[in-house]
Amino acid sequence: MQLKYRITFGYLLIALLLLLSGCGLLYYFAYQNHTNDFNNKLQAQAESIYHIYDIQSNKDSLVYTACIHSASTLADKSILIYNQVGKELFSYDQDATQSLHINNNIIRKLQAGRPHFFTAAYRNAVAYTNNNKHIVVVAANNTLHDAWMVHLRNKMITGIIAFIIVFFIAGYIYSKYVVRSISKLTDKLTKISSEAFSARLSTGKEKDELWELATTINNLLDRLQSSFDTQRRFLSNASHELTTPLAAISSQLDVALHKERTNEEYKKVFLSVKDDVKRLALLVRSILEIAKASGSVGGIDLTKVRIDELLMRIPGEMKKISQLYDVKLSFEDFPESEGFDILYGNEALLYSALRNIIHNACKFSKDKCAKVSLTYTFQNIVVEVKDNGPGIPPNELETIFQPFFRGLKYENTNMIHGTGLGLALAHRIIELHKGDIYVESTVGEGSTFSIFLPVDSTKTYKK
Repeated sequence: MQLKYRITFGYLLIALLLLLSGCGLLYYFAYQNHTNDFNNKLQAQAESIYHIYDIQSNKDSLVYTACIHSASTLADKSILIYNQVGKELFSYDQDATQSLHINNNIIRKLQAGRPHFFTAAYRNAVAYTNNNKHIVVVAANNTLHDAWMVHLRNKMITGIIAFIIVFFIAGYIYSKYVVRSISKLTDKLTKISSEAFSARLSTGKEKDELWELATTINNLLDRLQSSFDTQRRFLSNASHELTTPLAAISSQLDVALHKERTNEEYKKVFLSVKDDVKRLALLVRSILEIAKASGSVGGIDLTKVRIDELLMRIPGEMKKISQLYDVKLSFEDFPESEGFDILYGNEALLYSALRNIIHNACKFSKDKCAKVSLTYTFQNIVVEVKDNGPGIPPNELETIFQPFFRGLKYENTNMIHGTGLGLALAHRIIELHKGDIYVESTVGEGSTFSIFLPVDSTKTYKK
């Protein structure tokens, strides 16, 4: 069901319930008012008959005359008079009205001066006495009351039907007006595509719910556009980086096959091709790790991880890469409480992030040395990686974590090669573990990478 119909029927249902409640109360109070008015007439008739029978000597004749000339509103009237022991003294039934028979229990319960109202033979009735010498019972139908209540009920039903029709039409027009703004947003959204992703919704001047919706959608579009732009740059750079070693391999093989060469020359070609293959394999592995780290935390395996144990594995691996690399570890201020140095995360991804950052520090340090310290705060495990390399210019600090980004090649870097994915991968992994990474750098002195991983991440990663 469309929203405009849901709004219309919702308001119609609420209004109809309120209207029915109001009509029900009106009908109830009208019924009570007419019933009380009719009961007062019955009581007045009973008191009149009682006084006539109590005072006059020619009782039956006078009472009969009073019965005939009583109020015309008392239709189908019956009048009975009893003595104090319940013996019938007088009886009158108007025209062909059914005779009235009273239960003796009513007579026994009757108190002097207090009328007792009840229903007998489908008529309203009252029993009255003043001094318990005799009892007068009057019963009748209130034809005017019944006709008026039927008329009121019919008017209410007609009014309710008319109200439903009018309110439905008015509610439909109003809901259509309300939904029209949402329809405009929908139409504008359908025109936004990957080719025209810069278009945004108009938020209007009034800061209402539609303004909040349009603003939220625009913010979402901004994030999507940023994500698409990053993806395009990544694919463009990845294709370029993959093509370069493949082109180098192809050209070297073409040159080698162009003519016969010596074994030494073939060996040089094979070694060069091997280097290109290693670079290509490293690039492919990095891209796969980026893809894995770009998923959600629900798609990776989580275990208890000790950061100090991961860090102690890295110096040996750096030595495997180059004997010149040196990693100096410093573990200070270990927490006294057990388990505070443990977080929940993916061990392989965390190790990859720490390895990439420390590897970068070793590559760019003048002495090929990275200083790594591990400290603890109340809520975080903090890893700091320092190098004494060329440093990072301030204008590049915000872009160093973008895939395939490479800074200016200073003379003392010795033209160090890399994939440009290491820091991007590390940054994504840290974010995936709800952590933060900050960089402080001074050109010519070196850089410090500070990694903050939340200790209370067990709450974050519960599945």
